[in-house]
Amino acid sequence: MKRYQRHIALFLALILFFGSFSAIEGNSLEIPGMHKAVTVAKAATFAQKNALTKAKAYLAYSAFSKKGLKKQLKFEGFSNKEAAYAVNHCRANWKKQAVKKAKEYLKFSAFSKKQLYQQLIFEGFTKAQAKYGVNKAYK
Repeated sequence: MKRYQRHIALFLALILFFGSFSAIEGNSLEIPGMHKAVTVAKAATFAQKNALTKAKAYLAYSAFSKKGLKKQLKFEGFSNKEAAYAVNHCRANWKKQAVKKAKEYLKFSAFSKKQLYQQLIFEGFTKAQAKYGVNKAYK
């Protein structure tokens, strides 16, 4: 029975995507008996794709927190929506980015663990990401 519900959900999602029906609550559809809502994927806009390309380019040469990367993209002129799309789809591992950023700092200056942690927080990393970054960079 669950298999058929998934097929029905997919079918309804396709119908919603092509505009024959409207979705319940934005772009998700609740199907009775399903554990998850079906999310209808919408194609990225040209500007979102450009923001994603720029985000990947930044990550290729420097480390960023999700918050910091979004801020940088907005500084570059991308809208909040475009920047959010980019940081949510760039497939960055934010913990690994914290390690990379911590190592970048240690390469050019001396930091205590506490100072480095505070710097990573300032850069926009979460507490868990900053802690992980400091611990890995100090090994």
